[in-house]
Amino acid sequence: MRVAIAAAAVLALAGCQASGTSSAQLATPSPSQTPTPVAASPTPSPTATPFPSQLNCNKPVTATHGLALFEYANTSVLGVLDVSIPLRPVLLCWLSGAQGGRFNQSATQIVFWMGDKLGTADLTSQKVVQTDTLPATPFEGFFSSDGMQFAYRVGDDTNVGITTHLYRRGDHRDLTLYSQAPIGGHGGPPYGPLDQLTFSPDNKELLDFYEFRPPSGTPPNFMVFKTADGSVVYQLATAAFGAWAATGSTVYFFIQGEQGFVGELDSIGPSGQAQTVLASINGFFWPHVTPDGAGIVYNAYDPTGLPQLWRLDLATKTVAQLSTTLTTKPVFVTRDTIWSDDEKPCDCGIGGASAPDGSIMAHSVSGATDKLVDTSNTAPGVGAPQPSTSGILDVWF
Repeated sequence: MRVAIAAAAVLALAGCQASGTSSAQLATPSPSQTPTPVAASPTPSPTATPFPSQLNCNKPVTATHGLALFEYANTSVLGVLDVSIPLRPVLLCWLSGAQGGRFNQSATQIVFWMGDKLGTADLTSQKVVQTDTLPATPFEGFFSSDGMQFAYRVGDDTNVGITTHLYRRGDHRDLTLYSQAPIGGHGGPPYGPLDQLTFSPDNKELLDFYEFRPPSGTPPNFMVFKTADGSVVYQLATAAFGAWAATGSTVYFFIQGEQGFVGELDSIGPSGQAQTVLASINGFFWPHVTPDGAGIVYNAYDPTGLPQLWRLDLATKTVAQLSTTLTTKPVFVTRDTIWSDDEKPCDCGIGGASAPDGSIMAHSVSGATDKLVDTSNTAPGVGAPQPSTSGILDVWF
């Protein structure tokens, strides 16, 4: 089993009043709000073409579980880490000339992108090939779990605007989902995520959450698309922080209230109707559903603005604090072990009340004592960036 991690940053939320019934504002898609997807002409997509990207492995990878795919900050390098001993991860391979990727239906196969090219890398044979050429060059992109679909954004939200695409590798067709106008310079608070393009576990739907939309409200911040044709399944005017269930196409999301971080937790499943999960929850930041689907781990902030790790039990609808350590951006690296970035209190101004200190803490879902992760063997070469949980792209349990 595997779980993918979409890239995340900070965001601001639109407020709404929490209530006993779902306060999610489910909007009906209209042509004026969400442009009809346009299928581009089939894109020339060479198969098995040699790629300038290079894969280096200390030895052929034969593992069937316990691997993490990591993106080193401010580089075009991906690392494959052995996380079977989560307190002592070890670098197995690194792929230079790659901007993002996922495990491709196997612990020894990776699908990745670089510029306007898609490719695959075999960790056993160390062979890298180009498979597809996109019609435009992304600034970010994310694959489906089967590696056959690629969602990506082109442009920027400050000066030229953004266009979001869905590329289908099976028939080499590119769907333009929508475009948005530029909004100029902006900032945001230190919690999030800000930006999500994530596929449902069954790969039938694509979640698109982006905080910095034009003042007109078009397109809305939170949308879900059908991957078969790029049509809008539903769009929500007030939702944020999506987290897919472990299977199927149910998504959980947060509706912020009018006071502080308190809000409502809702979900939408195959019926397309919003359901209230918790009428009141004290924050729902950086959420991830547990591998067994029984709960959700997330960050909440205490009254002083410091982040802590919590878990929601979906059966009993109860929440419990997993750790008193100041950490953010939790990610499962094994079925029962969470990594999160360690933080220290600071006078950070608009950056919040704490900041990462460069360390990773490991937590057990059972609430056992937190332990520091030894990351000394996780980077290729001297001076390479050390891992943080924001760089983990995918995990193969």
